[in-house]
Amino acid sequence: MKPKKSYSIREYGYLLNGLDAFESNNAIAIPSKAFKSLLKILHDDISDDVQNLFKLTTYNRKPALKVQNYAGVIQTPCGIQIEILPKLANLDSNKVSKDKTRIELLKMLRTLRHSPFKQSAKASIREAKMPLLEVYISTFLSLVNQLVKRGIRSDYVMMKKNAKFLKGRLMLGQQIRKNSFHQERFYIEYQEYQINRPANRLIKSTLSLVSHATQNYRNQRLAREMLFVFDEVPDSQDIRIDFQKIKTDRSMGYYNDVLAWCKLLLAGHAPTAIKGEFETLSLLYPMERIFEDYVAHCLRKSLDDYFPSGSQLKTQSSQYSLVEKHNGKPIFNLRPDLLIKNNNENICVLDTKWKLLDSSDRKNKYGISQADIYQLYAYGHKYLKNTSVKRLILIYPKTDTFSEPLNVFEYESGFTLEVVPFDIINQKLLLSNRG
Repeated sequence: MKPKKSYSIREYGYLLNGLDAFESNNAIAIPSKAFKSLLKILHDDISDDVQNLFKLTTYNRKPALKVQNYAGVIQTPCGIQIEILPKLANLDSNKVSKDKTRIELLKMLRTLRHSPFKQSAKASIREAKMPLLEVYISTFLSLVNQLVKRGIRSDYVMMKKNAKFLKGRLMLGQQIRKNSFHQERFYIEYQEYQINRPANRLIKSTLSLVSHATQNYRNQRLAREMLFVFDEVPDSQDIRIDFQKIKTDRSMGYYNDVLAWCKLLLAGHAPTAIKGEFETLSLLYPMERIFEDYVAHCLRKSLDDYFPSGSQLKTQSSQYSLVEKHNGKPIFNLRPDLLIKNNNENICVLDTKWKLLDSSDRKNKYGISQADIYQLYAYGHKYLKNTSVKRLILIYPKTDTFSEPLNVFEYESGFTLEVVPFDIINQKLLLSNRG
């Protein structure tokens, strides 16, 4: 069977109906069936996840879906894979730029909190010429293969059976009701040591899912091999319940990475979970979250290069609220992305924004949102209220139009805001020259 084609698009790019193929560097035409599937999901699913992912618009006077600031991969019910890459490089006909962008995205995903990418993305980077979905599937299958080599865990499972022999405990009530005229039989309850346990059922279900989704020959072959190993394990009948039943004892420690991928891949557990009739793989993350975690990861490794020795970085601090008292309680919590502390005192507040600035566009305030300027002012007023010098830093990705810090913004004397670029490729924060 001929494999389905995979498509790549940048965030904020346009997906077009294949019948209206007016393609450009920022727009691609996908098969009409795939386009209509996405339209149907956008119409049927009113959840914020879906509505924030695509925006129905027009392109060259034809209907189009504009991808929002998400990165990852989505597969339509007809098998078309669409990978959404961040705006780190121009995705034109130059194949190298796609591969480079994909590699950088995978590097960023390795730093993502509460995700399985931390444990497994190194292998993925070596395979970065594959579409993202195939990279994810390859990573999962590799981890399952390692698990199988260590040994699949079995467990005692409670069984009930109307048998011709007596084993375990005789269930008197059922025995009387069912075997009054069959005294040669015994309705029994007993424990049997078998491979059919919740963790293995979830792995089997995920293997079944990816075996149908993958179009890569190597992934197909490995998926078949792993399904053969788990042949005696049934698919999970209730994914949520099986996750709740998993035992987290030390003997199951080597299952953790595989189960994290199962949770990510199985329907209803992805960061953006497309539900309804769209029962297929969807692994999409908002770029704001990826960028925030990546900046935090890079700064933590080189904090002394930017701040006084001994400084510490804290993420998502919730120490203060905008309103200190309403009905006796604080309200409107203030939660900056990053907070720098030194000697147990707050010395700097940083916030990240995944948005493209233009340092030459003074008329439109360089693309900075006025709401963000107000937000940083509130952070500084609350978190740095005990410091004589209030230093705030607003971080945007480095681009061709924003490669150097803007001149420092001064709210008032001793209360300043720096708007600076972060070099994603070189993992560097380009701070202002403060003299």
